[in-house]
Amino acid sequence: MAERATSHETVRAGRPLTVGTVTLLPIERVVLHADLCGSHGWLTAAKEPYALVLCEPGGIRAVDASAQELPLAVLRDRIPELDALLSSL
Repeated sequence: MAERATSHETVRAGRPLTVGTVTLLPIERVVLHADLCGSHGWLTAAKEPYALVLCEPGGIRAVDASAQELPLAVLRDRIPELDALLSSL
C-alpha cells in the first residue's frame, strides 16, 4: 500500500493582550500533519508558543519561547502582516 504524508507549518500572531501600558502579542507555531495509508487516514494538529512581542512605551521588542531576545526582522520574514498588526495596536 502506498503511504502519503503531508505537513504544513505556519507561524502566526495570536490575540493581543494589553496589561497597563504594555501590549503582549503572542506568536504561535501551528503544524498540521496528515497521513494516508490505503483507506485509513490520520490528521493531527499542534499549536505551540514561538515568541512574544512586547509593545511598551519605550519601543517594541521580541523574545523567543525560551525568553531569549529575538530580532523583529526574524518575525517580519515569517509573518508578512506583522507590521500592519503592530501599527494597529
